[in-house]
Amino acid sequence: MSLKESVLKVLRGLINPIGYDLLKYKTSNPSHIILNHLKVNNINAILDVGANTGQYSMGMLNAGYKGRILSFEPLSDAYQKLKQNANGYQDWQMFNIALGDVCRTDTIHISKHSPSSSILPMSDIHREAAPGSEYLKEEQIEIKTLDSIFDTLGISGSHVFMKVDTQGYEKKVLDGAVKSFSKISGIQLELSATQLYEGEETYYSICRFLEERSFRLVQIIPGFIHPDTREMLQFDAIFFRKL
Repeated sequence: MSLKESVLKVLRGLINPIGYDLLKYKTSNPSHIILNHLKVNNINAILDVGANTGQYSMGMLNAGYKGRILSFEPLSDAYQKLKQNANGYQDWQMFNIALGDVCRTDTIHISKHSPSSSILPMSDIHREAAPGSEYLKEEQIEIKTLDSIFDTLGISGSHVFMKVDTQGYEKKVLDGAVKSFSKISGIQLELSATQLYEGEETYYSICRFLEERSFRLVQIIPGFIHPDTREMLQFDAIFFRKL
């Protein structure tokens, strides 16, 4: 019997008489759920596309992730906060660009709620479900395709996981990454059940797109829920390459 098993046996002996038992804790924290998938698939590099100020990556680090992080964030203000949050993490690299389907400059609409900022116009249902997310101003940004820069990132040979949270622009990011798919083990996308941004593709077509390119859906994490109708408007979907 191991030391851990011995300690558990002693603790159970102490608390069983008063009606309690020790059970394995199962977390519902999204970062821990994602980390479990990363561990199973030996992921050692995360592409954080649509990083904002680094919320996702900080969550993964706090959950225990130990590998490299490469964050992509086009908004100038958010990028400065991202750099501050990444300070001290040697394996966290940042790029002040957006990823999309073609290399170009474009205009991004900046929301009062920074993570809701998007290249695409916001739909009425989004404004209705999330008061305070309206656009305030615009900014010119640079867009690159992942395919055009992948070989310069220094992650060839790594087990790569790409997270994409780009407010309706997810399919554009995927379109610009098709040639890199063979080098990517897993993908996490924020998907919409209904159009929250004008011109975005919703979950069904994107799931089919990835299935046709040898990725399988392994996890769904609930997301943005309409405060009145209780309808789930967005969720995160995790895909890994089919074996």
